[in-house]
Amino acid sequence: MTTEAILHRLQSWRERWTRTAWKPITSETDGDATTSKFGGTPWLDAGESWPICPHCQTAMPLFFQLNLAQLPAATAGIYGRGLLQLFYCTACDDAWEPFVETSLVRLVQSVGASPPPPPPPQTALPAKQITGWDAFNDLPNPQDHAQLGLEYDYDFGTPLRTIVSGPALDAAIEVCDVDDLAEQIGTAAIGDKLAGWPHWIQGAEYPSCPRCGCQMRHVLQLDSEDHLPFMFGDAGIGHLTQCPAHHEIVAFGWACS
Repeated sequence: MTTEAILHRLQSWRERWTRTAWKPITSETDGDATTSKFGGTPWLDAGESWPICPHCQTAMPLFFQLNLAQLPAATAGIYGRGLLQLFYCTACDDAWEPFVETSLVRLVQSVGASPPPPPPPQTALPAKQITGWDAFNDLPNPQDHAQLGLEYDYDFGTPLRTIVSGPALDAAIEVCDVDDLAEQIGTAAIGDKLAGWPHWIQGAEYPSCPRCGCQMRHVLQLDSEDHLPFMFGDAGIGHLTQCPAHHEIVAFGWACS
């Protein structure tokens, strides 16, 4: 069966699992304290000091701040209310695993007026205010296909044979001489984006909520050197995840090849 034929056969699967994602539209400004942004100056509560890494005592720069009231209308209420913030220690740069102390990711639910924040540290990243969101369709990455009903069995002989099976198909499909079949069936977009599907570098790495044990959902993807002049490891990609039942439980982790 040709690649075109299998894509036609899986069209209903692809349509079912297509999600809307949004690319941020930015300007080279910081905006006010509660603006959605990459880098720049965060909202801090009255009397709150700039977050400090507990390991190296270095100020952790703001990587992003999302004002949940400024997200696309289709996401209204999904992630709760307030500000989602990520502070990340660039001196340690080892916060690849969710829930580690060298990054601070939090949902600030009570956002009121506050005095001007303290001066940004030398580690602060240049600000890019998020002024809008550009919607597009996103498909799941191959690492997510198994939980969505597709499995792949590879025979690396000559020719290369791939057997596609699983609950999503009424019968297995054999495809020959296609190196990247899973990627052609569905691959998540790279780059910074809201919602959609995570583009996993290694395996699917959804953390579990420490309170209820459920799989946390993908909220924001932060790619190396997209809107921030920073690289996670060797061209890695980071993901903000959130418990769907407990909005205040959020995590950030990344992986690279």
